Amino acid sequence: MTTRFEAESNVKQRREKLDGILEDQGTALMLGGIMATDMRIARAAYRGGCRIFEPNHPAMALQMGLSGATTMNEAEAIRHLVPLSRMTTAVEGLRAVLGDEVFITCAAAGTFTEQQPVPFTQEDVLKLAYAGADCVHSHKSSIEDIAQLAEYCHRAGLLCEAYISAYDTFGVQAPTDELLLQAIKDYEGAGVDILGLCTGMIYQGQGATGFSEECLHRIRLFIENTHVVKALEGGIKPGNIGAVKKLGFDILVMSTALDNICQEATTTTVKTVMNL
Repeated sequence: MTTRFEAESNVKQRREKLDGILEDQGTALMLGGIMATDMRIARAAYRGGCRIFEPNHPAMALQMGLSGATTMNEAEAIRHLVPLSRMTTAVEGLRAVLGDEVFITCAAAGTFTEQQPVPFTQEDVLKLAYAGADCVHSHKSSIEDIAQLAEYCHRAGLLCEAYISAYDTFGVQAPTDELLLQAIKDYEGAGVDILGLCTGMIYQGQGATGFSEECLHRIRLFIENTHVVKALEGGIKPGNIGAVKKLGFDILVMSTALDNICQEATTTTVKTVMNL
């Protein structure tokens, strides 16, 4: 176990690393899905300029073909079955291939509100830290769980990332202005280092529609009242990212849209080759 001084020093260093990326890039891209679980694709994304990667257990469930899952929505039902060892291996791979420059935030069984409860302990956080993670990516739906996770992370020298949602379990549910403002206050009080807002379009990928006026209102309220690093997740794709960058977030999370593009490119290329 790291000492308190070592943990505080590591937290400070990781905040400085993240701040450096954000200062350099303005609005940074956080890539999950296949971009963070296949090292060849991750390296290609790195060459394209990405410096923040988010290996997560739903994407790993897909990569494993766990229970026959072929979509992220199917993976949601069985993501809790992904062993922590698969996530630590992914983190180790990213760190080995991409080096110390990148920021790695990792989700694992128990860092989300799972369909079947899975404990996520101080020891589990330490395993991610030893593997080379900088942060734990979470979608817990209670502030008590978030506060506990933030404490575990900081004890291990890691940062903690969490999300506010509206109507689903990808974060504390805050469908009204009052609840959103209270959630922001509660999350920041719990010690969260990166606070994200979910648009309600997670996993829609290339099929995501534009943000509604209600969603844009929530975004403006969130931006104006959040004092830590701000992230947006859900519905972000190459076709709208230029406009989304103007909203004022520090980090934009994109996974499913790029997964869709990779799959479509593979299908098209193989069809072309087969027809030669």
